[in-house]
Amino acid sequence: MITTENFGLCFTGAFNGLTTGTVTIVVNTSTGNGIFFGQNTFTGTITTSSGSASGTILVPFSASFINGQFSGQYTLYGGTGGLADLGGFGTIQGSLATFVGTYTATFFSE
Repeated sequence: MITTENFGLCFTGAFNGLTTGTVTIVVNTSTGNGIFFGQNTFTGTITTSSGSASGTILVPFSASFINGQFSGQYTLYGGTGGLADLGGFGTIQGSLATFVGTYTATFFSE
């Protein structure tokens, strides 16, 4: 089964703000396992070792899920405002039932 949805999420931590985007979900209906991927735009403040900056930044992502748990990766690029020179990447993981999880982040100047 393939589904495409719009979503919105609230982030706290190194990312403090809101993100909206589109996700495509591919599920093997016999196992309940699958993948998802998409693109979102984060709007808010990002805190790095160099300090904090606010703006928007594009965040493509992809992940796989097994037994209701997901893990994957994302990239940061194309920022505006105080995030214009920021790039980065990281990992995501969490629960599909609640869509609550954790992330790691590595930042660099573009």
